[in-house]
Amino acid sequence: MTELTRISSKGQIVIPIKIRDQLSMNEGSIIAMDTTKDLIILKKVDVDLVNQFKNSLSDLKTGKIKRVA
Repeated sequence: MTELTRISSKGQIVIPIKIRDQLSMNEGSIIAMDTTKDLIILKKVDVDLVNQFKNSLSDLKTGKIKRVA
């Protein structure tokens, strides 16, 4: 599905509602962004995975665990 949107004067874009609904994205959803040639790639990030990673780093720093698999 191709959707068109514009870039605002602040560099912001709106992700069309059809795409947000399809990916279950809400206000505060986290996305990763990358580029390749003339493409911008946006990917929805699983917040639970981000939190698990943060907790693992915290445990690693405090010595609760010695290494993260």
